[in-house]
Amino acid sequence: MDLELSDEQTWLSEAVETLLERKAEELWPSLVEFGALSVGGDEGLGAVELCLIARALGAHLAPLPYVGSAAVRFAAEADLADDAVALAVLEPGSSWAAAPETRLETAVRGVAQAPAAARLEAPVGGLTVTGRKVAVEHAGAVARLAVVAAAGDGPALAVVDASGVSSVAQPAFDPTAPAYAVELAGAPVVAGPFGGEAVRRMTTIATLLAAAEAVGAAGRMLDDACRYAAERRQFGQTIGSFQALRHLLADMYVRQASSWSSVLYAAAALDEDAAEAPRTVSIAKAYVSRAAREVAHGAIQVFGGIAVTAEHPAHRFLRRIAVRERQFGDAAHHERELGRALASTAVLEGVR
Repeated sequence: MDLELSDEQTWLSEAVETLLERKAEELWPSLVEFGALSVGGDEGLGAVELCLIARALGAHLAPLPYVGSAAVRFAAEADLADDAVALAVLEPGSSWAAAPETRLETAVRGVAQAPAAARLEAPVGGLTVTGRKVAVEHAGAVARLAVVAAAGDGPALAVVDASGVSSVAQPAFDPTAPAYAVELAGAPVVAGPFGGEAVRRMTTIATLLAAAEAVGAAGRMLDDACRYAAERRQFGQTIGSFQALRHLLADMYVRQASSWSSVLYAAAALDEDAAEAPRTVSIAKAYVSRAAREVAHGAIQVFGGIAVTAEHPAHRFLRRIAVRERQFGDAAHHERELGRALASTAVLEGVR
């Protein structure tokens, strides 16, 4: 497995950085025009390229629904045009690993319960979705919702028109990633449903993209902290010359570099359809969840008191890191899942 970026991947990363630096307005149309949603196929973007884009978005705190939009296209061959998509996975009082209570229904029952706006498009195969979802990022600004719902043979992924659902803003720790509670009352399915394998692929890549965004935000904090340490003077010399801060910055660099390496390895495993790809994604998410937060806390120590003021950007990057840490399971969640998988494998090998 080659973990060196190709020339094309390096150019992609540089081009996205340039786009994000220049385009303050109409960022989503510019990103779509750039080709950031051209996922899959021989000419489309793979997991590594998607992670490069997500890392750049995290470094710039871009307020875009990219994780959901890219994850759905990676997991399922759905005709979504250039529409932005929000992921509706988590339910009230449940965990990321819980089976969905939101359900697919036939249109006979679902359409009667749906609001008028939801009936503008005919349901695919006569199917609708009914249930409640929470922590749906950017639900108020997207055209589609990708909903994980219970079907007859397990969970399925169904795409519905966002204009046909009721959404209420929830308190969001990161204002650049607004969250909504969504009520689906017979919302017509306009694409899908896609089976359990699509749900697994969507969850896997979305987990990795969340980690990549956190790496980008932590990397920006590390760069800013290094720059500040080289400029801020105390006792007649720059604070970066103090041994304690040099050790702190060195530890932050190691955590940041190893975080990106773990994401890159997991992305390469996904692109190669390796059997251990889901496991490598869980390992990357578990590691990044803690490491990115430690980098952020270290940067705040370097900045000192100025970092806790509203004017300084440090707290905004920390908020993005904290949100991505929890999304699709935090470190403890993935460590438990890995432990169960390893225990199950050990039992099966013992039986043999």
